[in-house]
Amino acid sequence: MKEDKTNKLRVAFVGGGMNSAVGLAHYSAISLDNVFELVAGCFSRRREINYASAERYKVPKNRTYDSIDELVTSEKNKVDAVVVLTPTNQHASQVISLVNKDVPVICEKTLGCSTDEVEQIRAALQKKNGFLAAIYNYLGYPIIRELRHMVQKGTLGKINHIQIEMPQEGFILINREGKPIIPQDWRLKDGVIPTISLDLGVHLHMFIKYLTDESPINVVARSESIGSFSEIVDNVNCIIEYSNNLTCNMWYSKIAIGNRNGLKIRIYGSKASAEWLQEVPEILHLADVRGNRWKVDRGNQEVEISNQQRYTRFKVGHPAGFIEAYANYYQDIANALQDYKRSNIVSFKDCFGIEEAYEGVRLLEAIQKSSKSRAWERV
Repeated sequence: MKEDKTNKLRVAFVGGGMNSAVGLAHYSAISLDNVFELVAGCFSRRREINYASAERYKVPKNRTYDSIDELVTSEKNKVDAVVVLTPTNQHASQVISLVNKDVPVICEKTLGCSTDEVEQIRAALQKKNGFLAAIYNYLGYPIIRELRHMVQKGTLGKINHIQIEMPQEGFILINREGKPIIPQDWRLKDGVIPTISLDLGVHLHMFIKYLTDESPINVVARSESIGSFSEIVDNVNCIIEYSNNLTCNMWYSKIAIGNRNGLKIRIYGSKASAEWLQEVPEILHLADVRGNRWKVDRGNQEVEISNQQRYTRFKVGHPAGFIEAYANYYQDIANALQDYKRSNIVSFKDCFGIEEAYEGVRLLEAIQKSSKSRAWERV
């Protein structure tokens, strides 16, 4: 790992080409606060896309590679981390290879497609004392961080129940000719854990983990295939028992017509409740046991986290959105990576690593098992 002679952390991308679902979002996010600099990459297996992406991201041709092995051989001592943005089914092998070569890794969710894969990553990290941060970008919204602070200081009282959902419509939509709109090929293949759980369910669990720090214990679930692609699961409902007597109703779907990305959380405590909708990300709706109802944003006098300077790229009333949430989360990863470079100790404050990812994948496997057994399953 290179010496830290500059304030910027230099990274390389694996995947994330300009034709991918997430590449430009990640590039924009790391560029926003001048914390990271993208200096190299292997952006696509398709040569023309690879080099077109490098040009778009202002990466020199001589630091654009046709394979991960070439990238690591040339860049290992020139970059601070490699960001893995490939499809989920490629994550485990790529992350393990990078960790075994002593390269710090930042990886899009989900880290693996099964507990076996995540256990292998975990073993490699323990052997090498490596660095791995997993990306859950929705946790970067300032108001979500305000909500977490409220939970931690007891504003809502004891958290008893959470309703959380992530409905989308992509697997039931049709084009102008009346034919199904076809997603990326890898999204149409289910493994041990259905792809919809790896894609959406993992976000919902991580929200609960981030807000409450509770762990899943038991789950009962129902999975269905309703939309245009009968070979994959596209709708999941479940009830989850978490530690500390917390119950959660969770729904995620890709056949919910009318929902672009209806991520929503309602959290109920003994003193008050809170509700947040991702499509209106600056507003938190609150209610208390006296029947009062009100809303807060970054401009309210009572907020303590979301009005901090790091979240105020522009004044209140000009919403902080999806890319800003990515950038906030990346800044937390940068803090953890800088600490790791100084101390060789992995420690996260507002972002997550292997242990939380492992817990999440265990939950997703239990959801699938329950869907088949039609019974409660232990996480």
